Amino acid sequence: MAPADDSSPPESGPAQERLALRRLFEERLSQLPADSRTRLASQVGDPELQALCFDPLPNVARALVDNHRFGLVHARLLAAHHSHPTGLAALQKKDVFLRDPEVQRMLLRNVQTPQVLLQRIFAQRRLIELFQIAVGRELPEKNKMASREALRARWHQAASEEKVDTLIRTEGRLLAHLIGLALDQKSASLFCHRTVISLLLVQNLARWAGTPPSVLAHLLKQAVVKNQPQVRMLILRHPNLPAHARAGTES
Repeated sequence: MAPADDSSPPESGPAQERLALRRLFEERLSQLPADSRTRLASQVGDPELQALCFDPLPNVARALVDNHRFGLVHARLLAAHHSHPTGLAALQKKDVFLRDPEVQRMLLRNVQTPQVLLQRIFAQRRLIELFQIAVGRELPEKNKMASREALRARWHQAASEEKVDTLIRTEGRLLAHLIGLALDQKSASLFCHRTVISLLLVQNLARWAGTPPSVLAHLLKQAVVKNQPQVRMLILRHPNLPAHARAGTES
């Protein structure tokens, strides 16, 4: 006898719950006047409290956050489904909401999330996390652009160890978002104590205008470069390559 098929998708339960909540809002709550919905949002409990997270009015969103029953479950729904920047900004009234990874994820995916919330989320992230956000496919372009700006700002503030670690972990892909910036002297010194085995990292550094002379000279000494004449030529053409390093290749 064949076993029962219980391979339903893990998201089917939550998806059905969200659909039911949306129907509750659209079929019943949305028919109420705006003032009534705002007043209701500050007083009700679930399921109406969750259903009102689908309301597009910012006044309703602000009233929801002020409701003493409003918690993380509601904050996640509001972050995912509310469609007005002013209403979403109400989530910053309580730090616990913006510290929640799921609330952050929903806000990053919401095209209406205001700049002030994006900046607060990005301020908590390391370089590697900002890079992953900047190249991710789930975010709307507006939020990805904001993440790239945050990445560039973070580059100025990050410790040298973090810069070098991120540079190596991303194999230099990070540099595509750092045009016009440079690698500081301490970071360059730390990098020059590393053995480079990634050809892609070498190529990205060879194409980046901000690569310091000491790093370029270090790359020329790496085995992965010595076996790749075309990559070697890329480094030799870099305007920052010191004369002594270029002379050493011609001797």
